[in-house]
Amino acid sequence: MIVSAMAIDCKQSVRAHSTAPDPDREAIPTPPETAGVALAARVQAAIEALILDGSIAPGERLNEIALARRLGVSRGPVREAARALERSGLVTVIMNRGAFVRMLAVDEAIDTYELATLLFAQAGRQLAMAAGAAQALELAGLVDEMDRAIAAVDRERFFELNTLLHRRIVEMAPNRRIEAAYLEQTKALRLFRRRSLEPVANMAASNAEHRRLVEAILAGDGEQARARAEEHGRAGRGRFLAAIAYRNPAPPPALAEPEHGGVDQRTG
Repeated sequence: MIVSAMAIDCKQSVRAHSTAPDPDREAIPTPPETAGVALAARVQAAIEALILDGSIAPGERLNEIALARRLGVSRGPVREAARALERSGLVTVIMNRGAFVRMLAVDEAIDTYELATLLFAQAGRQLAMAAGAAQALELAGLVDEMDRAIAAVDRERFFELNTLLHRRIVEMAPNRRIEAAYLEQTKALRLFRRRSLEPVANMAASNAEHRRLVEAILAGDGEQARARAEEHGRAGRGRFLAAIAYRNPAPPPALAEPEHGGVDQRTG
């Protein structure tokens, strides 16, 4: 029995050590191509997060040396991430000058709002006709939590939940192409949506619109959900336009778009 117990203990020890990392043991190398792709994706995600939370401001140059040091990588992955972020619409690369966080022209921002609204409205209509009980409870819970963030004047939490609610509605809707297109369009909008939600009154108005939309989804009324989503999109565009009317600092000369006028996207 003693031998058997010792054997079991040894087996358990072997299993434990086979699953736990051993700092003294040389790691099995990841194939170079796979490792490179994974590293590039991590660097891109990290820089994107810095842009979207305002740590790197619109119009600001991506400092390759500083970012590489901050992320613990060489400059190569940072440069590669900048090219990928240009394709996604968050960065503008200027020949011989570097990569800059993009600044949208006002008319381009409005066009993006309109397209995103149409996609969101269609997602709401489809979801209303397909939502299950668990999905309905999740959406209602998010709206309630946003009300609590408003009461606490917690703008960061409200903005986080606002983004999550919109994303969950398009994710729950049974159309993956709408989801992909909506998320791609709204990525750029997130750069300046914060500004339109800064006043507490705007947060309250936005969440009242959310509640009416979610109620239509819960009722299974596709057309009403579509109408409420469109109403929310139009109201959001109006809040954005009102926000830039009273605070619109001039963009850096290299990035100015004089034919339309640039939009500071840090908080809108």
